Amino acid sequence: MILTRMDWKFLILPKLLMTNKEASAKQEKLVADYMGWHVVSGSGARPFKPGDVNNEHYLAECKTHVNEQTNIVFYKKHWDKIAIESSSVHKRPVLITDNGTQNSSHTWVAIHWKTLPENCHIILGLNNTSRSENTITFNAYEAAMNYKQGYQDSDINYFIEKFGKDELAIMPLSEFKKFYQDQYEC
Repeated sequence: MILTRMDWKFLILPKLLMTNKEASAKQEKLVADYMGWHVVSGSGARPFKPGDVNNEHYLAECKTHVNEQTNIVFYKKHWDKIAIESSSVHKRPVLITDNGTQNSSHTWVAIHWKTLPENCHIILGLNNTSRSENTITFNAYEAAMNYKQGYQDSDINYFIEKFGKDELAIMPLSEFKKFYQDQYEC
């Protein structure tokens, strides 16, 4: 069988053909299913329906990329947006971002550290983290290794990072799920 140039395009590049909207929808569904939450109809684009995924306690903004990236990036403008929106609906803000894989094992969460219970364990700072007034950027694979090295089984484990006036707990999605289940699904 001889493949034409058009045939190769569809055989080799299916991931590259994913639009931002498709990648976002895939990530939102993954997070909602993983956490047992709900995707917000219209994905936060409609007035009076803020955020991307939610439940009765939390409102989350999800961010992803069309292509796989080395770094995880949390943007202050996204944190500020979800903090304001969650306050308007009397929920706690969550910023969820991944490295473009739309895979739960490469997804990280930022929440206010003061919402965590006292039995949590702080893993001292993320190594090789780039911080600016507007972003927190770290290598996803190095952070996963740092996390495993500092991990303690009996606690909720997280990194703490200053983001403007806010101090955020940053943890893998799997750890956030553990925290959420411990807090609300007793």
